[in-house]
Amino acid sequence: RICLRARASRGFTAMASMFANLPNPGKMEEVQNAAKMVLGLDTFDGARFELNKGLNQNFAVTHNVSMGSAASPPSYEFGANVGDEKMLLASRIDHSGRLTGRYQHQLTPGVALRGMASVSGERSQDSLQLDLDVKGSHNYSGLRYMSGGVLMATYMQSLTPYLSMGSEFFYHHGRCITGLHGALKYGTPERVFSAKAGSFGNVEMTYAHKVNEKVSFATEMQYYHSQVCSFGIGGEFRLRHATYKGLVTSDCTVSATLEEKVVPGIASFILSGQINHKKKDYKFGFGLNLGAA
Repeated sequence: RICLRARASRGFTAMASMFANLPNPGKMEEVQNAAKMVLGLDTFDGARFELNKGLNQNFAVTHNVSMGSAASPPSYEFGANVGDEKMLLASRIDHSGRLTGRYQHQLTPGVALRGMASVSGERSQDSLQLDLDVKGSHNYSGLRYMSGGVLMATYMQSLTPYLSMGSEFFYHHGRCITGLHGALKYGTPERVFSAKAGSFGNVEMTYAHKVNEKVSFATEMQYYHSQVCSFGIGGEFRLRHATYKGLVTSDCTVSATLEEKVVPGIASFILSGQINHKKKDYKFGFGLNLGAA
């Protein structure tokens, strides 16, 4: 017995030393972030104006006005943010009375609590989400509760300095549905590849390539159990005072955005365009952001 305990102790010690110098892999929900930063275009139509005003180091307010959109009526949204190094509380309310809030508290250097809630005139649209994140030296785990009785548990582990894997389990209490997802990420400073697969037959893969500090490209593919298979390819170009993004998807949609920093840190002008000749869908928008939150 003493011999077996000694062997087990040496095994645990060897395993601990093997993971000791590995980096933190980040959250499982962030494995696709490198590609999403390039492919995630903020396209819109009509006119959009945003004013950010910081009243002090811990408190800021925002005003958002949208008009001229063919897809949605004119809207106004007011926001207030308060926070410091450990806590953040952000809220938004629009002209229809829909209120959304977000709360984040860094309980310890490795433990964080997050929450999001939304309340409107229709109870069916109200939502609540609570998250508990635990960050280790070479792993990341989390628990999540969503309104409707959805429970989720995630775990991400670094295997090498560049390779990490993770899994996610969820349970829907109302429908008695369970599911399992797996994720893999291989990332270097210039290239990041990620893959996710679920028990319902869904597969998602992304690849991001950073050519230099100003040019990046990315692509993604999504497959959903013989129902939908889509892919897209896009690029990001950072100029001296402007950022251009372009995206082409498999459904023949071409999207592009251009953000010009008229006065860096104070004012920026945004152009947005989206074209799909096959569906005869054309959208164009421009926006103006003033101030820094």
